[in-house]
Amino acid sequence: MIVVDVQRDFCDGALAASDTESLLIPLQNFIQAARQHRVAVIFTQDWHPADHSSFKQNGGKWPVHCVAGERGSELMPQLQPNAGDLVVHKGVTRETEGYSAFELTGLSEHLRSAGVKSIGICGIATEYCVRRTVLDAARAGFTVTLLTDLIRPVDSKAAGVAVDELVRSGIALSVSNLWLAS
Repeated sequence: MIVVDVQRDFCDGALAASDTESLLIPLQNFIQAARQHRVAVIFTQDWHPADHSSFKQNGGKWPVHCVAGERGSELMPQLQPNAGDLVVHKGVTRETEGYSAFELTGLSEHLRSAGVKSIGICGIATEYCVRRTVLDAARAGFTVTLLTDLIRPVDSKAAGVAVDELVRSGIALSVSNLWLAS
């Protein structure tokens, strides 16, 4: 499973998504259950340089967020990786957009070498990084399920459009407990 960008800046910081407080405990419980079922857990983090091209001050559309090594880039305290979990940093160069966990990270190759064939994806933000991660995972040949109870948007209307797009693209939707039981 891939947990996309549940970081301080996206939960209570510079670029907070909607209703993230309600996500943290259920996501924490799901991660623990997934580990008990021997599901590999992968966390992604935006990990931008201070001069990232997406920042308004550099001509982009976003406020400064998730600068590598700063407080805003940290995963939320409830979601600390275990020793066996993988953490993927994305958007690490000035020009790398970094929406997708598969963009210049080597994640596809890592998953293939581990024998992974299907992936459940959850996290923040539905219409941006979650959407792109889901689409890129499917393009890479994985069977992908969007875990709809464990995602949060920046904009609910845009998120609905994004989810509709994913369904039209053949992405399965499920809730976390049903996905884990399958």
